[in-house]
Amino acid sequence: MSNFEKKIAILGLGNISYELCSSLIRKGFKVFGTTNNPERKSQLQKLGVKVFKRNKTLQCISNSTKLIITSPPDLRGCPVIRDYFREIVNSEIKWIGYLSSTSVYGDYHGQNVNEDSDLKFSNSTAKSRRRGEQDLLDFGNKYSIPIEIFRVSGIYGQHRNIIKQILHNKINPIFKENHFFNRIHEKDIARVLSEASDSKINSGIINLSDSLPASQLEVIKYAAKIMKINLPKYKNYKEVVNNMPDTMKRFWENNRRVDNSLLIERYGELLFPSYKEGLKYIYSDYLFNTSNKD
Repeated sequence: MSNFEKKIAILGLGNISYELCSSLIRKGFKVFGTTNNPERKSQLQKLGVKVFKRNKTLQCISNSTKLIITSPPDLRGCPVIRDYFREIVNSEIKWIGYLSSTSVYGDYHGQNVNEDSDLKFSNSTAKSRRRGEQDLLDFGNKYSIPIEIFRVSGIYGQHRNIIKQILHNKINPIFKENHFFNRIHEKDIARVLSEASDSKINSGIINLSDSLPASQLEVIKYAAKIMKINLPKYKNYKEVVNNMPDTMKRFWENNRRVDNSLLIERYGELLFPSYKEGLKYIYSDYLFNTSNKD
């Protein structure tokens, strides 16, 4: 297959799009995508991405042989499949990658979950994610198109990370006993998705999470350590939970450790196996950029 024939559409050029598009272009893909964000459009066009507005989704699909859907579901499921299934079926698309969320597992009280675990979600956002997944799986089965669903943990990277929060005094350390969060660096998401797009066709569900679930406080402590600053005073979850907004409360109500064994088996070791490597990289990059401004 020539480089020109490696054509991929990304429906929903969001926060990870710069890393993802960069990685795909390095693999020789011609990248198309949709967004209505003018700043993001400008950045991606400089990379060589052909950017369409969301109302031009059909043009994006018709140009491609692979498809990545990052746009979120609604209460009815996946709008892309619902609105464009005929066009996808009649296109040259041979594989679809779909970004879902590990939120579909719900609360496991700190126990491990893998791709075969029962789904115990209780909120409407996670329910929508699961409906989106099912739309893709049903579509793939009906039309014999391989579907690979990536259940993504909390995303961090250059612009969204605990170090930036500390630097901008927006940190709110909370301790909850035996509570775990899971995360993944945006560069690892980009690498895995570009490998999946470029490799032999895979299908099924796969967790996209790093190898070290940890408490929020552990991550903040490590960030403070490498920044050589005093850790802000933390609050006990039991003391603050009643005053939390519902969105934040949902964030703390789910407790699980996501197993990424299948991810490592299929796509190899991560660039940032844990938050430690990820935060070291982010802080080194921050120090480098700061010193160059002086």
